[in-house]
Amino acid sequence: MSEAVLTRTLAKAVAAEALAPSNDAPLALSVERLAAVAGDALVGLVFFGSRRTGAARVDSWSAYDVFAVVSRYGPFYDAMRRAGLLTRPAWLLALASRVLAPTQISLRFGPGSAHLKASVIEERTLVRETGRFRHDHFCSGRLFQPALVLYARDAAARETLVGCLVSALRETWGWARPWLPAAFDAEGYGRSALATSMHWEVRPEPSGRAEQLWQAQRELQVPVLEALLAELAAKGELVPAGSPATWSPARETGALERMRRSAYFRLSMLRATARWLKHMLSFEGWLDYIVQKASRHSGQTIELSERERRYPLLFLWGRAARHIIRARKGERKKG
Repeated sequence: MSEAVLTRTLAKAVAAEALAPSNDAPLALSVERLAAVAGDALVGLVFFGSRRTGAARVDSWSAYDVFAVVSRYGPFYDAMRRAGLLTRPAWLLALASRVLAPTQISLRFGPGSAHLKASVIEERTLVRETGRFRHDHFCSGRLFQPALVLYARDAAARETLVGCLVSALRETWGWARPWLPAAFDAEGYGRSALATSMHWEVRPEPSGRAEQLWQAQRELQVPVLEALLAELAAKGELVPAGSPATWSPARETGALERMRRSAYFRLSMLRATARWLKHMLSFEGWLDYIVQKASRHSGQTIELSERERRYPLLFLWGRAARHIIRARKGERKKG
């Protein structure tokens, strides 16, 4: 089978997954209302994360993660503000969105709808951030996993969004390669890539979370990864490893490449930490949301002191750091 045919095969596999219908009524209602409010400013909505794959611990605080892909920030935030969905000044959010994209906002549409945690990003920026010239791992690290295109403004927008998902998947070969096992099939590749991606993120989640997420997305992800590995083999990047559908890299990973990839992830972690500061401005109700999320993942009720609630930027960092360190220690022990 030619490389061109395999390239189309991968795109078809991603499209089949990404363009499948959603049977979530509250989510569909929120998508309908958001599209009506935003108008042409909204290019598309891409649903990703643990609620997409069914791995979420769902409660009243559990939000749906979406990328809100927009043509320009200003008109989109203006529309949200006029509809009463945001209270922050539109100009301020638009300005903040030009630094360390994307920018997360909280969107609630009333009874019967879903709470959206929307990562707002311009279309051209999403194309860059899922490709070779991305600035960090945020977009690529989420969209190589199963995602669903909930809304596209037109056929061209739909093609662009699916193309971003395909690009994010292809880019896994570059950043995951230094930590892959010596031989792997599609499942081994997916499990390793997900573990690598999560290891290099600052996440307030317990040990074993990567494996839980993989088990939840395995059925969706394996057929797509099989198409990716076949494409890589056609390009000469992989060679058969003996067993059927099992591969090995055609060349060893050098020390310099490993150092470059480690530097990429460390820079991404720095940018992610800085992005938190921005989201404290953009994400209304961020403190309660973070506390409830940490409580849900840790299985422990977290109560803030009056001082921590009143001055979180001064007094909450110590507790947050301890929580993340405990989670990472648990991950290392389990590994």
